[in-house]
Amino acid sequence: MRQNGRVATRVAFFQHSNWDRPGIFGDRARELGWDVARFRVDRMDEALPEVDDFDVLVTLGSAASVTDPSVAWIPAERRLVTQAVEAGQPVLGVCFGGQLLAQVLGGEVHRASQAEVGWHLVETDDPSAIPPGPWVTWHEDEFVVPPGADVIARTEVSPHAFIQGTHTGVQFHPEATAEIVDHWITGALHTGSVSPEEVGNLRDGFLPFGESASAMARTLFDGFVHRAGLLGASRLSD
Repeated sequence: MRQNGRVATRVAFFQHSNWDRPGIFGDRARELGWDVARFRVDRMDEALPEVDDFDVLVTLGSAASVTDPSVAWIPAERRLVTQAVEAGQPVLGVCFGGQLLAQVLGGEVHRASQAEVGWHLVETDDPSAIPPGPWVTWHEDEFVVPPGADVIARTEVSPHAFIQGTHTGVQFHPEATAEIVDHWITGALHTGSVSPEEVGNLRDGFLPFGESASAMARTLFDGFVHRAGLLGASRLSD
């Protein structure tokens, strides 16, 4: 996309299922005039981009665990995230994506002391970077913040956000809409991996919190973009 002789910033979203979608982050990227591309990393036969094909990488959530060696597509994604970091491309990781980013930056991932599923209050040290919750959370694993990264937000259970240079990892789901979460619930009910109480909390929370969470998600995304030096930025065309 050309903008007054320039080429719009290109953002790649890495999905791991049909409903691990960019959601509010994708909407905000398009509002900024960026070129948005989505890739299904879990489809082993689908071509993935080269690191030079995008300017920003956002890797989203997944029902898989980054510590599960049986998930065949994780090594390929880990290589791409590593290449993006080494190339100086800003990376935003969400839940699974935040855990993978933490690993790439030298942190660790392990099972949390308890799962967090529902709307949870997230305390923050910097509301301009990570607005305080409630946010949608749905995780069993947690990241250990990488060396040199700043822990920005947390719950009573886990760290929930870190920033290292132009990279940001979050444990919660700021991108999630009611439609996306409803599809997650449908899948989890089929496998028995979510309780009726958790389902009620997830669905009911969108009425009091959904509108403000959408605005906060845009604030979070804009903060990431600003730290990356890309707010209003574009690339010179050839």
